Amino acid sequence: MCCKCCGETQRKSWVFGIGSVFVILGILLVVFWPGLADKLVENGLKLEPGTDTYDSWLEAPIPIYLKFHMFNWTNPEDIRNPNIKPHFTEMGPYVFLEKHKKENFTFYDNATVAYYERRTWFFDEERSNGTLMDMITTAHVITATVADEMRHERKIIKKIVDFMLNTEGGSLYTTKPVHEWIFDGYQDDLTDFLNLFNTSKIDIPYTRFGWLADRNGSLEYDGLFTIHTGTDDLSNLGRLTHWNRKNETGFYKLPCGIVNGTTGDLFPPNLNTQEEITIFATDACRFMNLRPQGTMVMHGLTATRWVGTEETLDSGENYPNQACFCDPRLEECPKTGVVECKACRDKAPIYSSFPHFYLADESYLNAVSGLKPDKSQHEFVMAVEPRTGAPVQVHGRIQINMMLQPDDDYKIYRGVQKVLMPMFWFDQFAELTPELASRAKLAINLSDYGFYTGIGCIVFGGIFLTTGIVLTLTKRWVRPPVEDEDMLTN
Repeated sequence: MCCKCCGETQRKSWVFGIGSVFVILGILLVVFWPGLADKLVENGLKLEPGTDTYDSWLEAPIPIYLKFHMFNWTNPEDIRNPNIKPHFTEMGPYVFLEKHKKENFTFYDNATVAYYERRTWFFDEERSNGTLMDMITTAHVITATVADEMRHERKIIKKIVDFMLNTEGGSLYTTKPVHEWIFDGYQDDLTDFLNLFNTSKIDIPYTRFGWLADRNGSLEYDGLFTIHTGTDDLSNLGRLTHWNRKNETGFYKLPCGIVNGTTGDLFPPNLNTQEEITIFATDACRFMNLRPQGTMVMHGLTATRWVGTEETLDSGENYPNQACFCDPRLEECPKTGVVECKACRDKAPIYSSFPHFYLADESYLNAVSGLKPDKSQHEFVMAVEPRTGAPVQVHGRIQINMMLQPDDDYKIYRGVQKVLMPMFWFDQFAELTPELASRAKLAINLSDYGFYTGIGCIVFGGIFLTTGIVLTLTKRWVRPPVEDEDMLTN
């Protein structure tokens, strides 16, 4: 196009037309884009086929690692000497790559979905400190479970149980390789006898004992979850409504027994960074409240850190609202920082805490040696970007302990110290990848991108309109010929 060939009217049409188009486009972007962008982001966050959230929920898009730290009991022969504390050496970590996949899911009309989650673990030798053949000595769980279950029976019954323990494989402690302690399980004479004996008084629901035996690759072990999809109300996204088709766990009195919180892989957007978030931990059959504490920056995203506190694993000693987590049948409730999980863990005298008794009553730490709590290593952390609800970094750290206590009716436990024995602790670790962080940043800034583009269009269009107005006022739409040009035409 040759502007020199255009007349004044055509030039005005082009300048004012282009300016008006850009100004109008800019105004439309500034006024309507933020709401449209928010709607686009919200639709992408809903848990329904075709959305990014659905794809990420169906199969975890980031690597998840389960790090096992095993406690090796080095002086079990001194357990009856009150002047010598049980000593433990931490071994590991033994690291497993963890794969998550949702299966057998059903979407319902009330904006919920029920599903099973298959979790599969693969040993990562390079990331581990040690091998699966490392030998670990720790308290004999089956013997402790039988003794604890029969602790309040009549003397004659306990004498029969004592005879059984002494003749059929009962033991104070045992030594097994790591792979048997974790996933493979180990053959045990006492377990074999109890399964053969088949009594309802002592129910051992497994043939081989391992902390995660029969769990690797299992579809139904973790149970059936029902959560909100957020399709009707995005603030409900990921909220757990039922576990195994029930809204109560049955393991604790209400309200502690309610199925509450999220499973930890989905959070609603626009989280209130001043309020607690709630995680439902299937391994403990209960929910855990995490408190906001500071922020962290990763891949350009600023996430709020929600952490476990003194209240998280309290059983009513310091926080009365937590008292319902203590089984009233117990002779005494655990002190702060330790919670009883017996009903959830096949009636074994199992208690959970944070690693190395971090934030727990000092009496637990003082009863043993070899443990050293460290906030940076043992804190339970869930870092979430609050606007999108995207988990940025997770350190799900929990320690499993077993209560050992004296009982004169059992030869094995006669004269032993009463002590909460640390068995192992794990760190379920996951971290957002740079690619997913970029997508989250796009969602966060999408509204701003449109807004500032609109401002740019308004400025660009304004320049055109201003130029047109100036040219109109100065009457310079058509350049007057210079003197040389006049001479050539004469």
